[in-house]
Amino acid sequence: MQLNKNINRNLLKEQSFPSYNINNNEDCILHFGIGNFHRAHQALYIHEMLENNKNISIIGINLRSEETKNKMENQDHLYSLVRISNNYKKIDILNPIKKILFGLKDKSEIRNLIASEKIKLITITVTEKGYHYDKNKNLNFSNEIKNDLNDNDLSTMIAHLAFGIIERYKKNKKKLIVLSCDNLSENGKILKNLVKQFIEIKHPECLDWFEKNIEFPLSMVDGIVPNNNKKSNFFSLPYTDNSIVVTEPYRDWYIESGSLELKKILSNNKINFVNDVKFYENIKLKILNATHSALAYIGHLCGYTYVHEAIQDKSIYKFILNFLDNEVIPTLDKVAGFDINNYKFTILERFKNIYIEDKLLRISMDGSIKIPIRILDTYVKNTNQTKYIQFIVTSWLYFIMQLLENDNELFVDPNKEYFKRVYYENKSNFSKEILNNKNIFNLSPIKSNEMIKDVNYNLKLITEKSIKKVIEEFK
Repeated sequence: MQLNKNINRNLLKEQSFPSYNINNNEDCILHFGIGNFHRAHQALYIHEMLENNKNISIIGINLRSEETKNKMENQDHLYSLVRISNNYKKIDILNPIKKILFGLKDKSEIRNLIASEKIKLITITVTEKGYHYDKNKNLNFSNEIKNDLNDNDLSTMIAHLAFGIIERYKKNKKKLIVLSCDNLSENGKILKNLVKQFIEIKHPECLDWFEKNIEFPLSMVDGIVPNNNKKSNFFSLPYTDNSIVVTEPYRDWYIESGSLELKKILSNNKINFVNDVKFYENIKLKILNATHSALAYIGHLCGYTYVHEAIQDKSIYKFILNFLDNEVIPTLDKVAGFDINNYKFTILERFKNIYIEDKLLRISMDGSIKIPIRILDTYVKNTNQTKYIQFIVTSWLYFIMQLLENDNELFVDPNKEYFKRVYYENKSNFSKEILNNKNIFNLSPIKSNEMIKDVNYNLKLITEKSIKKVIEEFK
């Protein structure tokens, strides 16, 4: 039996079914990136608002594939959200998404929606590389961006947004809120700059209006949502759901905005509106995301497959704890009433969740983008020894070398071709070449030389022993 709106609800067991009919609700939110994370996070907040009779709905846009669109259309955009941990389980059927569009095929409809007065909020989860920025966070004129500047079949979120905002300017000049929910420091500020640079080329006449009427709040979201491909029968569901999403019970959403309109749209008391989101954003990036990356490379090299396996290794757990206590937390700001040590231990406990089955290889993806954001800023701010950071960087480089040598199909990174060329041309000089690349490691000469020296020492240790042995002996 397929999950859809005609399902016999008497057959449902522990699963809740939506009390609302999403097709009767007003279009209000347009979302780029209808992936698992959005459906476990922002869509859940909207679902809760719908259950409280809020007149709202989400229209989704995917840019890479029609797979999610097709699967969800086949079950009337219903899907099961399983929130589960070692001591908690809750299954809800959600329906906050009214429709899903595909960026390459539905350009006109997307543009008209962005220009529509009905759309008051656009939210975004397209991951870091979906922003197409360079090392200075300016627009990177990649082949995709160059194509989209010609207004052909659009493949980037930046182009869809820019052309849609230009159309809004031409049609009605109504205010609009664009809310990035991606793991980027100052995400709203970066997004505004990228869209502005695109508009400067295509329609500079609207820039004054753009500055005054399009708000780009800063935000921080948190919640672990792996691609573990669990099927309905794993959870003994009495129906077939091809769009099931599995996540942990924990979630956070902080938004920096004083907009009464945004607070009215997102009227859920579980969403935190704050005066300064930077603190929450920073601790997540530097504690949760940095630890995730460290576990990905060290754990994989030690032979583990999942995050929960790696963190249960006593030597790895001790390494991570010392990394956070000695090199990360001392560089972070403090906020009255927020217990950062409790936050740290909460994260480490979340990583032990055996049901999430978050693959280390998934987290290892796009390291050349993630490492500078999650690790290097902490490195630069440290005035004391940073042996843990240097070993994490070593692990990342050794991880790349191992995959390029043995199974480069598993290596996923926007700079993959560059890494391959450097490695195959001069393996003995690989680490030095990468560490000297200013597009990735934009360090001062002193910091750069220090990093190169310690990474080469660590690589020698790993080669002579093994990474597992080095971690066990780490002091």
